[in-house]
Amino acid sequence: MKIIMPPLTQTGAPGYSNNADSVWALLVLATMLVSAVYVELKERRIPNWLTLSGMALGLLIGYLNGTTAFWMSLGGLAIGFGFLFIFYVFGGLGGGDVKLMGAAGALMGADLIKLALFYTAFIGAFLAVMMVIWRKDFWARIGWGMRRLAF
Repeated sequence: MKIIMPPLTQTGAPGYSNNADSVWALLVLATMLVSAVYVELKERRIPNWLTLSGMALGLLIGYLNGTTAFWMSLGGLAIGFGFLFIFYVFGGLGGGDVKLMGAAGALMGADLIKLALFYTAFIGAFLAVMMVIWRKDFWARIGWGMRRLAF
């Protein structure tokens, strides 16, 4: 199976009018993610001021770049937030993670956040399996998960 990443062509990321516009969005995204990792490792939480400002800046950059870019940013926010919100409801993730993916969606746009979610889910599943194997209680956790699903 061959996975193809959409290229950043001469017109930039989907919904953006040129490469300079997408560069600003990516710079904000990189800054936000680095800050979130630092605070998460230090305080075990992702602050609202960081995620909400990321959402606002993503929507603002989209708005300044025209109607299409704004709707792509809004769609990215909805997809990123909405997909992880399901896991939040069932206790798999914290609220900061959900808001952070919504902010990333607002900055990346609807097309790119879908790929980011796919790779995030794939890497997260791999790391979860590795953690369970490392803890040496793999079958106990599988049994607990099956009982939880059944009831």
